[in-house]
Amino acid sequence: MMRKVLITIISTIAPSMLWAQVSLEEYRESVLAYSHELQDAQFARQGAHEREVAARKGYLPFFSLARELNIDVRNPAVGRRWSWLTQLDVSQPIFRGGEVRAAAKRAELASDISELNAEATVLLVRYTAEVAYWSLSRAEGYHEALADYVDIVRSLRDVVAERYNEGYISKSDLLQVESRLSDAEYQLSEAKQKRDIALHNFNQLRGFDAATEVLLSGSIFEPMPMPERKSVEHIISRHPDYKSSELEATQAFWGIRAARAKYLPQIEVGAYALWQPNTPHVKGGGTRLDGGVMLSFSTPIYHFGERKHAVSAARSDYLRRVNSVASVTDRITLDESDAWTNLRSTNDRVATAQRNLAIAEENLAISTYSYGEGLATILDVLQAQLSWLQIYTNVISAQYDYAVAVAAYDYVVCK
Repeated sequence: MMRKVLITIISTIAPSMLWAQVSLEEYRESVLAYSHELQDAQFARQGAHEREVAARKGYLPFFSLARELNIDVRNPAVGRRWSWLTQLDVSQPIFRGGEVRAAAKRAELASDISELNAEATVLLVRYTAEVAYWSLSRAEGYHEALADYVDIVRSLRDVVAERYNEGYISKSDLLQVESRLSDAEYQLSEAKQKRDIALHNFNQLRGFDAATEVLLSGSIFEPMPMPERKSVEHIISRHPDYKSSELEATQAFWGIRAARAKYLPQIEVGAYALWQPNTPHVKGGGTRLDGGVMLSFSTPIYHFGERKHAVSAARSDYLRRVNSVASVTDRITLDESDAWTNLRSTNDRVATAQRNLAIAEENLAISTYSYGEGLATILDVLQAQLSWLQIYTNVISAQYDYAVAVAAYDYVVCK
């Protein structure tokens, strides 16, 4: 007897020991660590930073080294003449109409925008992880509800079968219960399939094998406090999309500066050093050393209106970006209003569904007892069972909707 008890205990606790228990926070972190979207955002951020560094190099002097080989075949009488030389050049831009500064500023802003894009990606991945976590919890809740429903109907079937064998009821009652039991078992099979699909999605997001079993430490049935509502001003001040739109507008402004730079003169200074060694086949040829400095000044005059159109295009892009700031502000305001409305609505539905479940449970108990006393028909009991299942699944749906609504509001307010 003791051996059977030990086997039962071990079989009960073994799944918990073998399956990893995962909290919501642990799951979010694992999804963030695996997310390809976040990795893409990080690569984009690194690239933008490197382009910023490269753009700032435009302030620095430019060095170049050239080697040249010359062959003179014009006078065959004296034989082939050839020579080669090496020249080192250095040039330093003094003024380029603000083009270098504009390029550096635009690259700096692009780097800042990539940082904000990465921040926005983190928020989105966290929200996606929470939805997957609660989706698995909901699927498990549905499966457990259907399992309970099968047990309830099966218990009724056993009672009805016993009464039928004793001759107290007709076979019609037994067939109705058996038909309901078969349907309940079919629904349970569907619920298991949906639970497996939710598990596959859960594991895929964190880079695990799809069939890896897991034990959630959190549940949609646990109480979740109602988040505090945030003001739109507070949300906008920290929202990465709004910050990014503002930086894009500033970046477009510097695009106008870059286009206007084409109207202005360019000034640079430079120096060179030349070395030409002994030249064979040239009478009196010797090593030549030379060098010099230069000051370059150039100004554009006319290029068929190219600069004018470039400035107009840059100005249009700037106005579009400014308008985008207002558009993003409106979208964030609307998202907050919708998310808060949905949050309150789902919270109310949870309370209503739970009250209905208490009524359904009482009705099921009364109907089952009445049937045993001959005061209710088998149809009354079956209807009470089905009503209990429907209301129970409504509770699960309401709890899930509220959990997702909390996650959605946190996402909108950038929590």
